[in-house]
Amino acid sequence: MEQNNKKSAILISVGDELLIGQTINSNAAWLGEKLLAFGIEVVEMITVGDNKSHMLRVLHESHQRAELVIVTGGLGPTRDDLTALVLGEYFQKNMVFNEEVFSWIKAFKMAQKKPVNELHRKQAYLPEDFIYFRNLAGTAPAMVYRDNGTIFVSLPGVPYEMKSLMNEYVFPWINKKISRKIFLTKTLHTAAVPESEIASILSDFEDNLADGLSLAYLPSLARVKIRINSRAVTEEEAKAALTKAESKIRELLGDMIYGENEDSLEGVVGRLLMEKKQFLGTAESCTGGYIAQMITSVPGASQYFNGSVVAYSNEVKMDLLGVKKTTLINHGAVSEETVVEMVKGICRRLKVENAIAVSGIAGPQGGSPEKPIGMVCLAVGNVENQVVDTVYLNHNRKLNIEKSAFLALNMLRLFLQRP
Repeated sequence: MEQNNKKSAILISVGDELLIGQTINSNAAWLGEKLLAFGIEVVEMITVGDNKSHMLRVLHESHQRAELVIVTGGLGPTRDDLTALVLGEYFQKNMVFNEEVFSWIKAFKMAQKKPVNELHRKQAYLPEDFIYFRNLAGTAPAMVYRDNGTIFVSLPGVPYEMKSLMNEYVFPWINKKISRKIFLTKTLHTAAVPESEIASILSDFEDNLADGLSLAYLPSLARVKIRINSRAVTEEEAKAALTKAESKIRELLGDMIYGENEDSLEGVVGRLLMEKKQFLGTAESCTGGYIAQMITSVPGASQYFNGSVVAYSNEVKMDLLGVKKTTLINHGAVSEETVVEMVKGICRRLKVENAIAVSGIAGPQGGSPEKPIGMVCLAVGNVENQVVDTVYLNHNRKLNIEKSAFLALNMLRLFLQRP
């Protein structure tokens, strides 16, 4: 295995469609994640259009800095597919007809019962002295070349073709060529606490992290992911450091953490309900069934979820959930008093041990000085005990619905975790 002073990777994504937003660059995200797990850190992701001079410049800059350069896109048979030509020009290689690659293309088209045309023949004109890997999912092969301590990999831009080639050929090949450290990660999920507050709690811990450890904060709607990164020479060292760091973070954050890695909040709530052998029902007004949709997105939800009532009107709140008319007159539909009665009503109606109820003003119209747009009342519990809260969100209807649903599910999680 060769040693190299360059210890990083650069990803180059080729295509005008990426620059104009017509296509989302999912390839770069997938490669970044997989390379990190492989022990290779991606230091830069570059998107470049179908322009020869721009592509040559980006190749030259990446050549000076990275041990591994992966180029995706631009290997098709049309005139705007320039990657093979540009790589040939950059490395001063002749474009030659590759009989083996052409036989792969013919076999692929034959399996599809489709003819080979001149454009497919053009795809077989490739830079000499490269290594080629067969693409079983398409016509463009993977191309590999090594120069001055840098490995260049060129892959088709179609995501499933790229992933197949990386897993089948490229990762095993570069594993023999690149010296890499062990890199392990663990992601912890927190709910309903701002990033700044979490960072403040972890500040002293983060200041004293051991060598090879680092934290990353990834905030999104009503939640923050905390990624723990552990680098070491051996897997045992990396795992030990990761476990120790995770234990301390869990101690500091407590029940702010609801899960790890691939966990979802709705999945965690489902597991808690199954552990208790209890059922859940939801009574939703402003969220319009969104909470029920989240719950039922988890396979096996029928083991703990009985159903939902979308009580959008006051009549439905009264007729199906038993909300008192006096409660609605005195406090309004958007009130803590109303959602408490909704919790009790849905528990009785669906014969469940646990319930979520939500009523609010999702916006962008309908608010008042006393009850502004974005005001949402949340309640969880059962007939005997309820926990209630009021949150004030913003004027974005879609975000208000999504955030209300997430916060309500988190309230139920905390309710179920009580001793």
